[in-house]
Amino acid sequence: MNWINVLVLLVLTSFATMFALSNMIPVQIAVAGLTSDHLPLYIPIFGAFLLGFLGGMVSLSFSRRKHKQEISDLHKENELLNQEVENLHNIPLQDDV
Repeated sequence: MNWINVLVLLVLTSFATMFALSNMIPVQIAVAGLTSDHLPLYIPIFGAFLLGFLGGMVSLSFSRRKHKQEISDLHKENELLNQEVENLHNIPLQDDV
């Protein structure tokens, strides 16, 4: 499995390098009245990708926290139900004879 990770990393790195070398045209970014200096085109594209990735990771962390809490609650409920079943197994049966 480790060699697959290395292979994917090499492919993505070479793709990013080829993309950066192909997009060296200087551009100027203007957002909300602020303008930047002339930057190579790949920098704002990589920046947008990075912002999207970080936003996804933050969203994923909130979702993961919610699911971990739900799993913890279900484990507690499972323990209580197992105790109840064990108590029901230990109750002696009574005959009406």
